Amino acid sequence: MKIRRFLNDNLAQSNCYVISYGNDCYVVDPGEERMTEVIDYIKENNLNLLAILLTHGHWDHILGIPSILEYKKVPIYVSEGGYEFLFNPELSLFAWREGKFELSSEAQIITLKENDKLGKNGKISKDADTTEINFEIIETPGHSRGDICYYDRNNKMLISGDTMFAGTYGRVDLPTSDPIQMGKSLKKLLALDEDIRVYPGHFFDTTIGKEKRYY
Repeated sequence: MKIRRFLNDNLAQSNCYVISYGNDCYVVDPGEERMTEVIDYIKENNLNLLAILLTHGHWDHILGIPSILEYKKVPIYVSEGGYEFLFNPELSLFAWREGKFELSSEAQIITLKENDKLGKNGKISKDADTTEINFEIIETPGHSRGDICYYDRNNKMLISGDTMFAGTYGRVDLPTSDPIQMGKSLKKLLALDEDIRVYPGHFFDTTIGKEKRYY
């Protein structure tokens, strides 16, 4: 497994990740209107893009979806609770910024829920052995009702979106935010092994062990 972080060129300075397993890869949270740097990286490394993975549906994590789909038509994975954000500008917060965000009617959107597993073929696998999957889904509402994390058990890696940051956590004053749910979600993540490396939606990576010092 290899992970490459890109800084989305938007006002929120969110993170996008390309996670590769051999020649296959995923793009996580494409939040820049033109995802040129990410697409060039995929091309230069001869990677086969399997899917777009979303931790949640706020504008700074989804803005670049159309640009990625122009490059290659791949499925978009989002939580069941985050699905509506892709079509509701009040929920995605697009209503508070200039420009429009629209997905083509041909876009393939697949919803995820707690304990779903993404297999090595990039598809949901309910019963696969852990050695045959790349990610397990952990629901972490709080920042929004649809937040999820992608947990790679085999490589001790967690994509935490805007739930857990280095030394802090995501905002809980936005539409569908819930501070009580955020507390429960953080407690769930902090129960994971301390040596798991955490890649958040903003700022730099950390570990579960380091974050336990703040709670």
